[in-house]
Amino acid sequence: MDRHREEWGTLMRELTACAPKDCAIADRFHTNWHVSHHYIREFVDDDELLMDMLWTWLPRYKGPDLLLYRGENVDRLERGRIGTAWSVKEEKAQMFARGLNAVGKGGVIMETTAPADAIIAGPSAHSIWLGEHEFTVDWRRLGTISRNRYFSPCP
Repeated sequence: MDRHREEWGTLMRELTACAPKDCAIADRFHTNWHVSHHYIREFVDDDELLMDMLWTWLPRYKGPDLLLYRGENVDRLERGRIGTAWSVKEEKAQMFARGLNAVGKGGVIMETTAPADAIIAGPSAHSIWLGEHEFTVDWRRLGTISRNRYFSPCP
């Protein structure tokens, strides 16, 4: 993975400079983003570059400010790395905080009132079908983020 990190960075910069040609391409990318974002994030290993690309490629959110939740990994949070996937459903954040993200030091549920200009995209049809209702958020534009509940690491 490390040997291809430079190529992933180059790809993200190229995508940032070249928006999708139509809404159908953006919608397909949106679905694939929801399916694979955790892998893509790991490959790119540059959250800011990744978010810049997402502003170009995802269908833009058009709505009000929202109360959102995220189930984050404590180790990543302590390193200042907050993911882009947030939900209006606290139980979905809990599912990730006590499951997939409960490695290392464990997981945490975070909460924020996200201003509309921090929300890159709303949920894709796939995310709604899964019941996750996942919004893609640029954490650089968020104000206060509360840490509501911690979960022990999964064995």
